[in-house]
Amino acid sequence: YCSTRSMVPVLRNSYVYFEMSVSSPPMSNMMIQPASVSVGLSTVEMPLNALVGAWKGSIGLCTTGQILAAGQWCSPLDPRVSAYGSDSTVGCLVCLDDDSAFETWDGTMVTALITFNVNGQVVLPHSGNNALGSTTGSNEQQQQQQQVSNTAPNESSTVPLFVPREEELYATLTLHSPDTQVLCRFCAEDILARSRKEIGAPEGVTIYAVDGGVLLSDYVNELEQYSSSRDEENDSDDDGSLDSITNYE
Repeated sequence: YCSTRSMVPVLRNSYVYFEMSVSSPPMSNMMIQPASVSVGLSTVEMPLNALVGAWKGSIGLCTTGQILAAGQWCSPLDPRVSAYGSDSTVGCLVCLDDDSAFETWDGTMVTALITFNVNGQVVLPHSGNNALGSTTGSNEQQQQQQQVSNTAPNESSTVPLFVPREEELYATLTLHSPDTQVLCRFCAEDILARSRKEIGAPEGVTIYAVDGGVLLSDYVNELEQYSSSRDEENDSDDDGSLDSITNYE
């Protein structure tokens, strides 16, 4: 595996959204292989030769449509919706909540709430997923898992992940197929999703991009409300700012 992380972590105690778009393989490649990637989040503790989601404190949505979180597979309700490949865009919404801190056998943990979407369709994991990422077993930890389940917005689409309190989360991509190109969309101007519904975001909260820019204010539900001003800005100062292109050969 070959993994790469964003240079800056996602904001804490805020909802942060980013996307990654898998491009079509080069036409010159006569032996076209299906894209094999995983899009998600990780801490710096995860080695870059590991699959995102296979390491503790990490989560990823694979091209097979399966969610891998802290080494545990989470099956989606409909793999036809969550599976993806070339010419697909995967979105990830995350909220790393410091107020959820609690003690476990692995140290102090906080809960990250993650929602994936593929081409604007929110991925729905099977209900009853426990928070992942730490050793469980005590009554206190079980109570914490129940609290997460009861308070998570859009509960049916949210996967909770335990992360060590001292760690930051970074947008992460794992590549496992040759000649695969992925565009990382980390600023508001590059996001393709047009509404809270496509992102799976709760109402009444501000949504940020990875670079810290505001994607949706707390009173805004549709990105189209910003489109006119963005188009004017892009016409006057177009820097083509897709954040990165990753090519694994």
